[in-house]
Amino acid sequence: MPMSMTSPLTATGRTLFALAILGFGIQYAIYGQLREGLPMCPVWIPGEQIIAYAMAAILIVTSLALLAAFRVDIISFALGMLLLAVSILYLGHLQQVLHDGRGRTHFLEALSFASASLVLHALARGPGSKFSPIPGRILFAFAMIVFGAQHFMYLKFISALVPAWIPQHYFWVIFTGIVLIVAGGAIATTVADKSASLCLFALFLGWLVLLHATRILHALHNADEWSSGFVALGLCGASLLVAVASDSPKPLRV
Repeated sequence: MPMSMTSPLTATGRTLFALAILGFGIQYAIYGQLREGLPMCPVWIPGEQIIAYAMAAILIVTSLALLAAFRVDIISFALGMLLLAVSILYLGHLQQVLHDGRGRTHFLEALSFASASLVLHALARGPGSKFSPIPGRILFAFAMIVFGAQHFMYLKFISALVPAWIPQHYFWVIFTGIVLIVAGGAIATTVADKSASLCLFALFLGWLVLLHATRILHALHNADEWSSGFVALGLCGASLLVAVASDSPKPLRV
C-alpha cells in the first residue's frame, strides 16, 4: 500500500474527531439528560434521560472503536447515519433553525459531525466501492459557509467571546467568517479544496487553543464551554479528513 494511503493526516483526523465524540459521550453520561449546549441530540426529544444515556453509550463505544481503528468503515457509517438523523430531527423545528442562531448552530454542528463520519467511511471503503466522500464533503462545505455567514450576522455577540488580551475583536471575527465562507466554497467546488481544508484545520486549532481552552480553564465546571471545545476539536479532525478525501485515489488504512 502506498505511503500516502497511510498518511498521518488520516490517523490524526480520525483521532481528533473520535476524541470529540468521546467527550460528548462522557458529557451525556455525566449529566444524564439532554442539554442545550450538547448538539448531538435536540433537547425537545421525549424521554430525555433514556435518550441521554443511550447517546452516551453509543458515542463512547463508537469513539473508542474509532480510536482503536476497529472496523472504521462500519463504525463511521453507523455514526454518520445517526448524526444525519439527528440533523434531520433538528429540521423538525425548522423555524428555530431558520431564525434562531443557537438552534441553527446546533443543527450545523450535528451536520458537520455527520459529514465527517460519512467522509471517514468513504475513505475507509475507498473509491473502488459505491461510497463516495462527495456527499459528506458537500454537507461539510454547506455547514462551513453558513457558519461563516453567522459571524457577520452575530458579529457583536461573537466578538464578545474573544479573549480580552487579543486585540481587534471585530477584525478576527470578520476574518474567521471570510475564511469559513471561502474555504466552504473551495471544498464544494473542489477548487484548491485540500489547501482550504488545511486552512480550516489551522483556523479551528488556533481557536481551540487560544479561545476555547482559555475559556474552559477559567470555567472548568461550565458544561457549555466544554461542549464548545469538543465542537472545535471535532472540526479540527473533520477538516483533516476532508483534506485527505480531496486527493485519495485508493482505499486508506484508517
